[in-house]
Amino acid sequence: MHWDAVRAGPKPLPYKQIVALAGEAYQLRVQRLEQDPVLVPHGVIKERGDFETATDFWRIGEDGQRNSLSYEEARFLAKLQRPCGPQLLALETFADLDNEYVSITLDQSLDDLFGAEADLLLAQHHLVTDPASRTQLLREIGTAVHFVQQKLNKNTSGDFSPDENAARFPEFEPAAHDSPAPKHGGSSALITVLDLFKRWWTYNSGKKAASTHRRYGPSIESLAKYLKGKDVRFVTQDDIWEWAEHRKDKDGIAPSTVNRNDLVAAASIFHFATTRHVDIARQKDKKPLRTDNPVHGVKLDLDRHHSKRDKVFRAAEVTEILTLTRSVCDPRYPRASASRRWAPWICAYSGARIQEVCWLSKEDIWREGGIWVMRFPRTKTGDARIVPLHDALIDEGLLEFWKKAPDGFLFVGDRSQKPEATRTPQEQRASEIAAWIQEKVKLEEGASPNHFWRHTFITRCNGLIDKRMANAIAGHNKKRDASDGYFAPSVEMMKTDLDKYPRYVID
Repeated sequence: MHWDAVRAGPKPLPYKQIVALAGEAYQLRVQRLEQDPVLVPHGVIKERGDFETATDFWRIGEDGQRNSLSYEEARFLAKLQRPCGPQLLALETFADLDNEYVSITLDQSLDDLFGAEADLLLAQHHLVTDPASRTQLLREIGTAVHFVQQKLNKNTSGDFSPDENAARFPEFEPAAHDSPAPKHGGSSALITVLDLFKRWWTYNSGKKAASTHRRYGPSIESLAKYLKGKDVRFVTQDDIWEWAEHRKDKDGIAPSTVNRNDLVAAASIFHFATTRHVDIARQKDKKPLRTDNPVHGVKLDLDRHHSKRDKVFRAAEVTEILTLTRSVCDPRYPRASASRRWAPWICAYSGARIQEVCWLSKEDIWREGGIWVMRFPRTKTGDARIVPLHDALIDEGLLEFWKKAPDGFLFVGDRSQKPEATRTPQEQRASEIAAWIQEKVKLEEGASPNHFWRHTFITRCNGLIDKRMANAIAGHNKKRDASDGYFAPSVEMMKTDLDKYPRYVID
């Protein structure tokens, strides 16, 4: 990036960028000042005392005889004898000095004091600028140092009120030509996290649910803001660690949420950056942008968590929920009513996820070899799943409802989806069912009205149904060993085991 900037030649910087760079110099000094355990207030008081001693020396001398120098002249000479005294005097007056004691220009003084720092700031942002912009940057750093002195004086007197000076400095925003990326992976253009996210979604839009894009969005936007336009090819594991800590300490996000949401989203798109894929828009093969995933190994420590209850419905809760569903009847919204009536029952006797149930259409239930089955067309794993109907569902009247239902989705579609909606009708219906149950049934704190059916189903299968068979029915794809990947039970096998699943006792 440095050599690309050199090849492009020096470019003048906008004044706002110059002030933003000076702001970084200001923040660095403030951080050091606030973290110094000696300077405030004792070190400052001592330095002031030493300076007064040096001033008295010029007025009185070693023999104790007062000379003809005024107090101001003595202070001037005391300042002059400090390390970099002439430069600091020019900085203090912010003007050229030319008298009987010293002759130095302000610009030369600023270069002596801050030249190396200015060059480092430019290098960190991969900027090669012209002499005029560099001189202006030195002047702005000098101005920033004056503001640091003001803050030091306030802090020394015990005033730690909000720093008004910090707000005057804008965030550095690189111009399009300021951040040339190296020719790596077939591209010399800057590729930000948001650029990578767009590529990832363009490639995966037909493979992943829209809800995944929506969930990842806030996390990726936070990462992009934190990295301030840094090229994804230069993002390090330290960058990810610092961002995760920032999410926890500054944004107030729980560590478990950072691990489960933010880091999962970042890991997914950076994994995409390590793969060779086809640019859908241009039908062109894209080489990997990276050889590693910087998110790997990053995970915040969690506080010790004490669960208030297990994740299985109590018998009374099962009775209340399933009994409640039998009372649903609203002819104005037949599919919404049907979802409340049947979705909890299907979850209870299959362990299916509530959204999987909401995706069912009339064509997804049929008789196969004498066995009634249902096919979940949209699942979390992306693979459709066919499972038998438990006899309890048939006895409850599910097939009678199915026969009378119109074509299309069984549980969504009373109203057309709004164009601006960001969630699928199935996601909305799942949330609506959960809210309805929470309102009507008094569940213990911590109980999930929808998801607890999966835990309840798997738990009740224990000792009655083979674990791999129970996982196959519920669509739980966690593999314990290689043989699990080869396990594909037939409908007949699942039905034989599902018949062992005990019915819920409902008064």
